Amino acid sequence: LFPYTTLFRSPVDGDLERWEVNSTTSQLRFVLHHIVIQEIHGRFQRWGGTLFLHRTEPALSSVLVWVDVASIDTDSVERDNHVRSAEFFDVIHFPRAEFESSSVELGHEHVLLRGLLSLHGVQHDVELEVGPRSGPTDRLRNLYRVRGKINRQAFGLHWNQDLEEGGTVVGDEVDIEADVEIVRADPFAGF
Repeated sequence: LFPYTTLFRSPVDGDLERWEVNSTTSQLRFVLHHIVIQEIHGRFQRWGGTLFLHRTEPALSSVLVWVDVASIDTDSVERDNHVRSAEFFDVIHFPRAEFESSSVELGHEHVLLRGLLSLHGVQHDVELEVGPRSGPTDRLRNLYRVRGKINRQAFGLHWNQDLEEGGTVVGDEVDIEADVEIVRADPFAGF
C-alpha cells in the first residue's frame, strides 16, 4: 500500500508544510515512439518543484512543478537542437513548462494528481499518478515515482513527417516518468 504514514504525518507544528524537489537526486524522463517501432528516451536536466503538504487533510495539498524545456537531452545533439527550435518547443518564446495541481486524490496504492500543464503556450488538464519509490527516507526526505501521459498534439507540437512505408516519424503520445526526492524546506517552521 502507498505509505501515507511517511508523507502524511500527524500535525506537530501546523497543518501546512513546504517540501522541495531535490533536483540533484531527482530525474524527469519521457518516452515517445519514433519511426513507428523505435522509442526515443529523453530527460530534462533542469527542473524543480514545490509540494505544499496539508498534513491533516492531504486532499488540500498542492504541487507546483517547473521545467526548463531547453534542458532537454535525448543523447542526440542534432535532435535536441531540432526539438528546441520553432518547429517543436520554440524555447525562445516558450522557455518553461509548468504544472500546477488542482486536486489531490488519495487511492489505495497511489495518489492521483490532477492539474493544469502549461507547455508551448498551451494549457491542458493532465493526470499524474504518484506512488512510493524504494530507498532511504526519514522525516525530512521522501522518495516517489510519478507517471503520466500527454498527447503532444494537444499542446501545439505538430511537427511530423510521413514515412513511405506508412506511419509517421514521431508518435503523438508521450509517457512521462519522474523519480522524485522531496526534502522538507523548513523542518522547524510551520507555514
